[in-house]
Parts: sequence; structure tokens; C-alpha cells
Amino acid sequence: MASRMEYDTDVVIIGAGPAGLSAAKSLSDSEVSYFLLYRESSPCENKPCGGFVPKRALVEFDLGGIGGSHAVNGIRIKFPGMELARIDFGEAAGVNVSRADLGLAQLSQIRKAKRTVWARSKVHQVRVDNEGCQVGYSKDGERGVLNSRIVIDASGTNPASQRSTPFRERIPNSLMGYAVQYQMKLPSESAPMDKVNDFYYGSDYSPRGYAWVFPRGRQVAVGTGGLIARVRESKVRVLEYLDSLVNQVEPICTMLENAEIVRREAALMPLAGIVVPSYSGRLMLAGDAAGHCSPITGEGIYYSMMAGKLAATTAIESIAKADTTSKALSTYENRWKRAFGSDLKWGHWLQRRFLEGGSGSLSPRLLKSEESQRIIAEMLVGVRSVRSAIAQMVPRHLLSRFR
Repeated sequence: MASRMEYDTDVVIIGAGPAGLSAAKSLSDSEVSYFLLYRESSPCENKPCGGFVPKRALVEFDLGGIGGSHAVNGIRIKFPGMELARIDFGEAAGVNVSRADLGLAQLSQIRKAKRTVWARSKVHQVRVDNEGCQVGYSKDGERGVLNSRIVIDASGTNPASQRSTPFRERIPNSLMGYAVQYQMKLPSESAPMDKVNDFYYGSDYSPRGYAWVFPRGRQVAVGTGGLIARVRESKVRVLEYLDSLVNQVEPICTMLENAEIVRREAALMPLAGIVVPSYSGRLMLAGDAAGHCSPITGEGIYYSMMAGKLAATTAIESIAKADTTSKALSTYENRWKRAFGSDLKWGHWLQRRFLEGGSGSLSPRLLKSEESQRIIAEMLVGVRSVRSAIAQMVPRHLLSRFR
């Protein structure tokens, strides 16, 4: 009989985004040991992202005072054929941050005495069997293997574990988003930008998606994107949409007249709604790796933080019971579905109507309503759930079609 595997740690976490860092924080507060492996020198230092963190994430995960944060007190929305509408919330609905600053804030929450974090570590292979998990990695030019009871894979849209231990199909391009973004900087003598995030919908700004402008003091993230399938069908290159927004669309072009492009970025985003399964024996996916991303906005920071926390909770319970089977880890999927599955499900439903047009799309009469615009704005920043927004919008939508 083969000898039992000797474990280096209880849990290996792959990736130091919001999900991985949230999982590490929860595990560091328990008696369960872990290793957190990530490729960058500092968490999320090169992660393309608009960087909006909703208020609920700040409150639930005690993330007040993130360095360089820029309060968002309102948004502006531009729908096709309509004027730019501004909706103010009266208080901050969240903050815009650089992902590097968010990563450092989350890392600082992890107890130093329990902080087993390996930067500049690339995972090459994950093998899982009845004995345990073997995570093959390279760090500082050397290769090694970590043996663990459980793996939490939070490594992003193309999960590291699924290359060698796949338990579900890859999210198809028809449900995957592609975005390009400029990180821009205004001159030091410029006044800080307004505390509003901009959303631009329509074919003038994106290939059946939307464009955004998220300021951070004298810095700003400007991006556009859509579903990969739509991007490929578009006769206009994605960067042309972005350059047009920066150079020709008011009030953005005036606001950015003297700004310089600091960095050009591109990223994939899972916009598929609920993607299952998110677990198998000894293995859980969290964050973008599990498709935990809003199909409406592409925002996934809150969902990822919650998923990481719930994955860690499930790991702690499973290890305590010495049961790391698929059945035991199914609790994780049930938990995240209860926590935010409704937003993903109904977000995907609304995406097809809100972004793709056609007979099922929202009517112009409805979108011109100030009340409807406020409902949409609250949904975009996470103040209102997607289901609640739909419940409020659908009766108005039906009524508007008969006027």
C-alpha cells in the first residue's frame, strides 16, 4: 500500500487578487496553515482594472482608508441618442483605487505571524488525487512542489489548476469580455477630477458593450470593451473606440486635454453569469477563476472578496472534519450562490437586453426617466441588487412600450 502524502501545508492559495487575499486573511485568523503564491512582486501591481470598490466591500471587509482612494459620490450615464445624465448619491457609493494600492491594503490585513506569502511564484501544474494536492511552482529560478490538503485557485480568468486538473469547460468567447484601458495622468498643477464615474453605452463608444472613465485624483482609468464575439465582429478596432473617447467626446476630451497615457492595458473578463461547477474534490475556484464578475459592469472586486472568504470558511470546516471530498466542498458553491448568485444570474439576463439591443432591449422612453436612471445608477455601483433593479424597471419598461 502506498504511503500517505506528507503535507507541507493545509491549503495552497493561487493568486493574490481580491479573492486570494481575502482567503488568506480568513485562513490567517484560523488554525489552518496555508501558502499564498502569486506571480507579481506586489499583489495586483500590473492588474488591468477600472478600480472601483463598492461601499459594501469597504464596509464588510473593513477596507477604509485605502491609499490613494478617490471617493465616488455619483455617476454620469450616456445612453444612445440621449444627453449625458448625472446622478448624485449624496454620499460616497464607493471609491476608485489602483489595484496595487488595494492589494497592499488587503495584504496588510493578514496577520504577520501567519503570513505565508510567496511573491514572484508561478504555478505550473496542479495535480489532485485521493491523497492530496501537488502544486508545482517556480520561484527565483528554482522549481518545487507544495503538497496540501486543499487548493483555492484564485489565479484569474484562465485558472492555473484547470490546465492540468480540469473539472469544467472553459468559458466560451461568447460569454467572455475583452477590454482595453488607458491609465492616464493629469499635470500636477491640474485640479483633482470630479467625484463621479462615467459610463458610455452605444456603438459610438464600444462594440456592443460600454466605455468608462474612473478618476483617482489626478489619475484616471479610461477604458472600453465588450464580449469577445462582438469585438471580433466589429468593423471598428477597440482602440479606435478608446482614442475617440479620449480625443473627441465631451466632456472627457476637455478633461483629459493635457493628460498623458502612463500605461496601456488589456484584459479578459468572465461575463457569463453563474458558472458551475466551481469546485471538485480538494479544489475550489474563486474570483475571476470561477466567473465571479458582474455581467453588467465587469466589476468583480466585491464578489471576489466574498468568494475568497467563503472558500476559506469551507476549507477550514472541511479540514476540521477531515473531509475534503467534492461533496464536502459543494458547501462552498451553495454559499456563494446565496451571497451573490442572484446578481450574476439576473445580471446575465439583463446584459442580453441592456447591451445587445433588439426587441427585448430597454426602451428609450424608459431610459430618459430620471427615476429609471437612478435605479440603473444604483445598480451599477452596487447600492441596489440587480434583481431589485429589474423588479423596479420591468413594470416601467412594459408601460413605456404602450405609451
